[in-house]
Amino acid sequence: MYICIAGKNNCAIKTLEFLLLSRQWKNKILVLPNYNDNGTDTWQPSLKKFAKKNKLKIVKIEELYSIKELFFFSLEYLKIINVKKFKTNNLFNFHFSLLPKYRGCHTNFLQIYNGEKYSGVTLHKIDTGIDTGDIVDQIKFKIGLNDTAQENYIKLMKFAIILFKKNLYKIINRKYKSRKQILKRGSYFNKSCIDYKKIIKINMKKSSLKIHNKIRSLIFPAYQLPIVNGANIKKSIYKNNKIYLIETLNNNHRY
Repeated sequence: MYICIAGKNNCAIKTLEFLLLSRQWKNKILVLPNYNDNGTDTWQPSLKKFAKKNKLKIVKIEELYSIKELFFFSLEYLKIINVKKFKTNNLFNFHFSLLPKYRGCHTNFLQIYNGEKYSGVTLHKIDTGIDTGDIVDQIKFKIGLNDTAQENYIKLMKFAIILFKKNLYKIINRKYKSRKQILKRGSYFNKSCIDYKKIIKINMKKSSLKIHNKIRSLIFPAYQLPIVNGANIKKSIYKNNKIYLIETLNNNHRY
């Protein structure tokens, strides 16, 4: 039996660290980094680098297709999985939303942009659809009114790790239960529905709360910062129906 961890960032690495705590998994772990992981740490640690350091076997996805006794876990793996090519049906994904809402892409951004009060991580089986598989477990948490996209993403990773640890042995021992998604109650967004370059400059003519939500949904310093009146914004604070913006140079502005 083999366990494959596919994906990126701290959430994938923490699951490997958990597996390495038990000697029984040492020679049964396979690692599938994303195609753009060059083995160098960025704002997040490199999964490929961690695997090499710990002498774990790095594989290509084609090497997994023929393994019957395989448990595959996707934690931010960037490619769509073709389940028909696998000989196992033990394929699982950790999706960063409360499915069936926000299937597909841009889940973290959209939840904050739309002013959702709650977010969460869903552990579900991978099927032929996109994030449509049966739900095994979920963790729900509150999105703070002033949480930025990057801050919320860090929470999502943390809860993905908790969900993995909680369910791993249930899944391996086939003692887990699952339920079908009611897709008509959910939503789906594809990759092309958001162009961050086109929305990075903030129009201040809408209501304050909508502006605040848009600003904080774009605050992800590892990738971009929203621009207000020519200034890069690193924090938006909503209080008493007013927005307090903090620029990258720590200058406070109120609108």
